[in-house]
Amino acid sequence: MSWVVHSTVPYPLLREADTVRMLAGEGVGPEIYLSAATLEELRMDEAERIAETLRDAGVRSLSFHAPFRDVWPGAQDEEARRFAVRRLSQAIALAPVFRPAGIVVHGGYSEWLFDFRPEEWFSSARRSFGELAETAEKADTRLFVENVFDEVPDHLIRLREAVGSPRLRLCFDPGHATLFSKLPVHHWAQAYGEGTGLMHIHDNRGVRDDHLPVGEGSINFRGVLLSVRDAGAHPILTLEPHRKDHFPRCVAGLRRILSSLP
Repeated sequence: MSWVVHSTVPYPLLREADTVRMLAGEGVGPEIYLSAATLEELRMDEAERIAETLRDAGVRSLSFHAPFRDVWPGAQDEEARRFAVRRLSQAIALAPVFRPAGIVVHGGYSEWLFDFRPEEWFSSARRSFGELAETAEKADTRLFVENVFDEVPDHLIRLREAVGSPRLRLCFDPGHATLFSKLPVHHWAQAYGEGTGLMHIHDNRGVRDDHLPVGEGSINFRGVLLSVRDAGAHPILTLEPHRKDHFPRCVAGLRRILSSLP
């Protein structure tokens, strides 16, 4: 079974020729992180040039990661919620240029932030993601909602079911589940089932969100991938190195695991 592999890349790094060569050389597509600053300054002619450079280099698959700092699609403040939709829609608007397989967005739920009242988040998040799914439909792309501070998978599963759009799927992040949930990581894979469209691959030691190369922390990614596969999903696998020198170790570690799968 073949797997599509991406790696997180902040958009500004794509302006550097060696970044594109590095990705193409490893057969890895970028998950392009579009910060708020990038979206504010990015000109469409430059976006078209970068997209063409990636295609010319042989990069055939990529994804986006939308802004998440100060972006709260489940905000109680209606003005803040509208801002989140506008900001996320800016990322979606670039989809016709780059043709991403999908766009990762944070769900934004935290038990502590919402005082253990998920309904307050859910009512706003359902509206936001309903609007965003419609925008994604027009742009011919998909949204992958990522677990971050979520302690259980239930809220994001419920959100996806309530929105009811084929454009809305889930991004499973085992690293975050390890840190913020008391449930076994394989439980998340089983709960998400076929809804997992993309999976983030980064390791940690159970204390901090270290974003270590796979195999350098305590997460059993071989077991996680088997659970994901057994649950009926075949997601894009996105490496998330936070240091450029970690990239080759991330790729090598993931490939060792994939080669060991039956």
